[in-house]
Amino acid sequence: MSIVLNDAQKHRIGDYMGSYRNWLKTDEANEWLAAEKERMDSYKKLLHRDNIEKLTEEEIKSLKSGLWAMKFWTSKDYALKQFFEKNDMSTFRRELKMLLWGDEPIQERYDRFREHVWGMGTAAITEILAFMNPDSCGIWNEKVRRASHILGLDNLLPSEKYNITGEEYEHCNKVFGLIRDELLSGGLKGQTVFGTNLFLYFVTINQGQVSKEEKVDEEYEFDHDEIIEKLVEIGAGLGFDANSEISIAKGARVDTVWSAKIANLGVIKYVFEVQKGGSVDSLILNLQRAKNNPTVQKLVVVANTKTIRAIKEETSSLSGDFVKSLTYMEARDVMKAASLLLDFNAILSKLELVKLQF
Repeated sequence: MSIVLNDAQKHRIGDYMGSYRNWLKTDEANEWLAAEKERMDSYKKLLHRDNIEKLTEEEIKSLKSGLWAMKFWTSKDYALKQFFEKNDMSTFRRELKMLLWGDEPIQERYDRFREHVWGMGTAAITEILAFMNPDSCGIWNEKVRRASHILGLDNLLPSEKYNITGEEYEHCNKVFGLIRDELLSGGLKGQTVFGTNLFLYFVTINQGQVSKEEKVDEEYEFDHDEIIEKLVEIGAGLGFDANSEISIAKGARVDTVWSAKIANLGVIKYVFEVQKGGSVDSLILNLQRAKNNPTVQKLVVVANTKTIRAIKEETSSLSGDFVKSLTYMEARDVMKAASLLLDFNAILSKLELVKLQF
């Protein structure tokens, strides 16, 4: 079955094309393009087929810390420390070479890399692939997802999904190719599949507000894995030791834990459970077990409005201590906080107040 843009989608892309063409003439756009060309040239040299297996730890740090996917982190040192602790670097080098230079179809290489390398999500993997293969690969990240919704491409792109499979990524690249073709037909020369990401970024920052209907939707969708990852990033950004998929007590494995040492008083922990579907009874039982850990201060349930209401009703008759330890957070507020922290970090990065130490 062929993939095509319908007339409404073409028209929507066209609505942004004129202002995008004008923006490309600005100093801001020229600086962005020059910086990305420099970064692309650097990555192509660093990740050449003959060099990958010789990558030093310093070069790997430079590679990972330079990704857009890392710009969210307030402390890149913490993220890099976790990456080096949880990955064997010889395995990483081998898998990176297979990802970029293997003979298998790109969807197989993508899936294999995700399976064998910890701490490199969809945004980071697709970014590396796009820099190395700009004519055929694009980036899948939060801003691209938002732009796909704005442009009415939900039927063609998995705009509700944070982590995508290799097959879905291959499909995304075909859709990016259709957007590239529209830009070319509109007179924008030299467009690549990777280049469509700049257009999609432009769309997002110029019309990124959610509709009124979305704001009042109590059953809104969200990606379970994305919320977990954002919670880890927010926690780390706030100075906590933040980790996902943690056994916090006997029989209790939770989605995210923020930990902090308080002088000589010991450790305090905040537990987060992301609920999207599934059994409310199982959720409550897991949180009750987690509460048995004396270091746990709060149990935070993250869900949409309707699910939070259902959980509150279900727990209203339970013991007072447990209910008092519960608190609730909207999944969309997690995404909002993540976006604000990303913008904050972007502002701070211009000041160069702190140099990367790790």
